[in-house]
Amino acid sequence: MIRSISFVGALLCALTLASGATAGDVSLSLNLEFNTLGDLTSGGAWTVVAKAEERGIAGVVMRFPNGSLNFNPVTGFLLSPDFEIKQSGVFGIEFEIVHGDNPELGATLDVGVIGGTYPSTYVDDPDLAIFGANPDLGSFSGGAEVVTGTFDPGDIPSWITAAGNLYVDPGAVVTAAENVFLTVRHIVPEPATIALFGMGLAGVLISARRQK
Repeated sequence: MIRSISFVGALLCALTLASGATAGDVSLSLNLEFNTLGDLTSGGAWTVVAKAEERGIAGVVMRFPNGSLNFNPVTGFLLSPDFEIKQSGVFGIEFEIVHGDNPELGATLDVGVIGGTYPSTYVDDPDLAIFGANPDLGSFSGGAEVVTGTFDPGDIPSWITAAGNLYVDPGAVVTAAENVFLTVRHIVPEPATIALFGMGLAGVLISARRQK
């Protein structure tokens, strides 16, 4: 069950303290795009995308190491205006983002459900690769982009943890997700680009040797 951040009011509490029964799963991917592809020190942009079971995400709380990423609450909540609950804040070593639906204003169903009714246009970049030892959670194409921001040169965003609630029927019944799976992926240069770069570098070295 989600722990709401301290300054979120009774509306979020009502959402997150719903039925204690467990539902399906939520998978979240932290997608990184470095300013210079292949240069892990160059900073860049990050986006969290989600795929979900049941009738989709009702709310999600995401926690990252404080200072590892930049988040602008004006531009960073990508499910708005469909999701009305939008909060973020620093709690010790954690930076926490809460994004949720308000069922009292009408349930937004199938958010993150691949092939569902929510009009998601998200498609995985063909050059996404698993970052480090993170688990491979498969394709997120057809899921939903949740939040986005940037990160500074020298920083690499990562997860601390996350929790989520799901709608389990069209009547806006909400339960805690049984599991929330996390991964990190990054966009890498296409193999052809790497090969051309290697060939170009080899040509430069050969030319330099001939000029000696």
